Amino acid sequence: MEWQQIEYFIAVANLQHMTKAAKELSLTQPALSRSIAALEKELGVALFERSGRNLVLNRYGRLFLKRAKLALMEMEKAKQEIADQINPYGGVISLSFLHMLGAQLIPSLLGSFRDRYADIRFELHQSSNDELMKLISNNDCDFGITTPEFVNDTLYWHLIGKSELFLALPLNHQWVNKSSISLDELQEEPYVGLKTSCGLSFTIHNLFEKTQIRPNTVFHADELDTVAGLVSAGFGVALLPKTLGLQSHPLVWVNVDEPACELSVGMVWKKTKQLTPVSNIFLEFIRERYPIE
Repeated sequence: MEWQQIEYFIAVANLQHMTKAAKELSLTQPALSRSIAALEKELGVALFERSGRNLVLNRYGRLFLKRAKLALMEMEKAKQEIADQINPYGGVISLSFLHMLGAQLIPSLLGSFRDRYADIRFELHQSSNDELMKLISNNDCDFGITTPEFVNDTLYWHLIGKSELFLALPLNHQWVNKSSISLDELQEEPYVGLKTSCGLSFTIHNLFEKTQIRPNTVFHADELDTVAGLVSAGFGVALLPKTLGLQSHPLVWVNVDEPACELSVGMVWKKTKQLTPVSNIFLEFIRERYPIE
């Protein structure tokens, strides 16, 4: 059954005349008659009875017309909802981001965007890196904000910024008076790490791999806040960005001078996904706010 057949059926049912319906639909009468006949054949019953020159719905036709009109209304609603979502001045952008970005970067970024485009709405997904990449690959999200480790040839990437990573220490640690430290000094030191569900874990893992450091990891946490809390309680040390939320913990922050430790964050989107007009507005905003040097 084709959607066009349903529209033709509704027109004939409303006008009760094949010739008048064909004229309204800009069809030949034989073409319209064939369409109605094919619909009746598929349903297994006749839908009309002749009354003089008119076609009158029988009980099967009346039943089908009721459902057909409801289906048409639902399709029109769906078309309108899609139009509303892609409207460049009041649509919806689907955005996924890492858990660790929810406290500072995302509120700041979206707040600035909404100052300019107050009527554009967001569908937000706070995700692990794996979840984020799945949402992007399945076209369930327009954009993702994450670290670059999983970016491949199927994705575009736009750098948003870099944050320095510091060695976080408990207040009574032997290194609290150091002005800087080298990563190789962590070789035997108790270390509080992150599970792979946190995007920062991949950046830190790559740093350790490049320097061939195997830290004495005593625990893998899900969240940065948990890591900071355990470090402040004396469980070990950790590499962390000095974000506002983490600075509330009683910690000493020491610079890492060798190698340089940075967390890169950027926006990814699928190369084969056709961006909606409202998505293009967000992309241009990102490019303007974070120009690539």
